[in-house]
Amino acid sequence: MRLLALICLIDIAIAGFGSVVFGQISPPWTSDAEVGRPGQLDGVWHWTLPDTPNGLRPTQSWHATASSPDGDIYVAGMDHVTNAALYRLNWREGKLQFVGDARSASEAMANWMPGETAQKFHTRPLWHRGKIYVGTMDRSTLDDEYLTRRGFHWYAYDPISNKFSDLSALEPGGSAVAHGNVVTLASDPVRNVIYGAGVPTGEIYRYDVARGRTDVLGRPASYDQSYVYTGRVMWVDSRGRLYFTATNTNSPSVYGHVHYYDPETGFGERKDWQLQEGQALEVGQCLAKKKRCFFSDDRGHVYRFDDDGPSWSYLGQIETNRHALPTYIWLFDVTADGSRVYAATSTSPQPSDFTSLYEFDLSTGKTLRLCALSELDPALHGLHVHTGYDAWDPQGRFYFASFNGLPDQRVIITRVDPTRLKAALSKFR
Repeated sequence: MRLLALICLIDIAIAGFGSVVFGQISPPWTSDAEVGRPGQLDGVWHWTLPDTPNGLRPTQSWHATASSPDGDIYVAGMDHVTNAALYRLNWREGKLQFVGDARSASEAMANWMPGETAQKFHTRPLWHRGKIYVGTMDRSTLDDEYLTRRGFHWYAYDPISNKFSDLSALEPGGSAVAHGNVVTLASDPVRNVIYGAGVPTGEIYRYDVARGRTDVLGRPASYDQSYVYTGRVMWVDSRGRLYFTATNTNSPSVYGHVHYYDPETGFGERKDWQLQEGQALEVGQCLAKKKRCFFSDDRGHVYRFDDDGPSWSYLGQIETNRHALPTYIWLFDVTADGSRVYAATSTSPQPSDFTSLYEFDLSTGKTLRLCALSELDPALHGLHVHTGYDAWDPQGRFYFASFNGLPDQRVIITRVDPTRLKAALSKFR
């Protein structure tokens, strides 16, 4: 087995994809960087996720747009079938560049099995102690299908060394767990651990960065269904307590509030922190050194968490123009002063003309529709899914991903300067 692994590693090195150093991929990202293009309206800019050197065409990006403390934007792209990749957008230069992909990073460690796939990096890229972390989801259905596949992998990108690596290659069996996927991440920098929420069981995982090992913490004893819809956002408070949510329509009373994991006492629940319609949290953003956070489910119910106390409050619902087609809130960016949030709808399925950008006042609970997403630029016409939360650069511009999942349509990344956009819109109205 060790000999086979060595042979595979040598073959990869000979293939010459970037440079291979101790199982890490150094992508040739200094060339072919896209500088983007202006949108139809002032304050709008676009980029298109490029294909990877090994042939992945990124046609989807699920909740996978994030910003780092230095303002760079990280985006994951995937085809929902074979592979997933990570990209970095340098906000100062406006250059979008490929960072690495799951398959290449794992192959560099001889940790990619025959027939293995990484359908998605569904996790929002997570900044933790100077690196960006993502995890794979290879099956997203709430059934036994995940048992037929190998467990998920942790990957990390080091912007200083420009290396993207498969961390799970050093874990027993080469994966974080035997079976299962991860959809949501949260950082505890004090304890140097990363939490992951699993699909389809809703289990909580903890990756000890120093040890390079994943622990399966389990899930709340109150969960009475085998499979749950796992909330797409969770957070850690100043006490080191992890908060998370889940949904199962068969038992709304069990899942209709916030649950937590405390490193000292284990799992618990805040039955007084209620969720409207029992919907799990989908998007969110923390401000003021994580002392204040705002969250929403995919129906636009908005909540506020305050670390002092701690306390929980419901702020109202983002009022969208609802049509016969279901609409979802998968784009959510809170301004630095915590006064407003910019949100957008997605539809399933099309048409995309029903998707719009909104401004929600966090103090009054009032919603203002700004425009249809397709008004920003014709490139967004026909794209009906818009995702990304807590993705800002230091100049007060937010970023999101748009796609329709068709094999010939790559993901488009959009940057919006809300002040300039609103000024441009006012000229036409």
